[in-house]
Amino acid sequence: MKAPSPREDGRSDGHSAQTLDHPIPEQTLRRVPLYHQILAEMLVAGEPYVSSRHLAGFFGIDDTQVRKDVSLIGYKGKPKAGYSVSGLKLAIEEFLGINYENTAILVGVGHLGSALSQYPGLAQYGLRLVAIFDNDPAKIGSVVGGFTVLGTESLPRVVRSFDIGIAIVCVPKGAAQEVTDRIISLGIKAVWNFSPTRISVPADVVVRNENIALGLAILSHYMKRQKHAGTRPAVPASGSPTIVG
Repeated sequence: MKAPSPREDGRSDGHSAQTLDHPIPEQTLRRVPLYHQILAEMLVAGEPYVSSRHLAGFFGIDDTQVRKDVSLIGYKGKPKAGYSVSGLKLAIEEFLGINYENTAILVGVGHLGSALSQYPGLAQYGLRLVAIFDNDPAKIGSVVGGFTVLGTESLPRVVRSFDIGIAIVCVPKGAAQEVTDRIISLGIKAVWNFSPTRISVPADVVVRNENIALGLAILSHYMKRQKHAGTRPAVPASGSPTIVG
C-alpha cells in the first residue's frame, strides 16, 4: 500500500496508526477541545501560526507535552513557524469528529435540560439536537428553545426517523438508569449523562457523566483551603484553563 503523501497544511491524507489503534490519554483528550477553542479565537484574530510554547502557556504545562498531544492527533508543524492555526484546527475537528453532524435527543426538560436545549455551542461541535422529551404532562406540548416537548412514548418513532446517535439525559437521579436502559434498547450507542448519578451501560455504549454537583464540591473545597491558608490554592490541571464557548 502506498504511504499517504504529506499535505501542505501539515497533515497526512491518512490518520496515524497510533491515533486509530491506541487509546488517547485522558488528560490529552481533555486538552484537545480546549486547543480547538484557542485556535478558533486565534483564527478570528487573523493569526496564521502558533507555537507549542504559546499553547502550553494556557495550560501551565511544558511545550513538549503539547507536541506530544498534537502528534497523537496526527498533525505536524513547520520548523521555526510552528503550527498552522487553520490546519491544526481542522485536524482537531477531524480527530474529534465535530466536522461530522451527530443527531441527538434530550430527555428531561427541567432547568438544566431547558438550558442545554437552547445552548448554541452544541452545534459548534457537530451536535444537532432534533427533539426533546419529558414525561410531565404539564410540560408535554410546551415549546422550549424552538422545540415542542414530546412525551417519552414518542422516543421509538423519533430515534428511528432521525437515526439518533447521542442521547442527552437530564432526568432526576431516580429515573436516570431506567431512562438510559430504554434509550439503549432503541439502539443509541452514546449517552451524555447530566443526571446527578452514574449510570451503567453495556460495553458497546459510550457514556459521559457530567456531575455538576461534584465539580461544585471540588471548587468549594479549594475555596475553603484558600480561606484558611490565606493564599490561592493550586487547582488540579484538569480544572484549567477556564475557557467557555
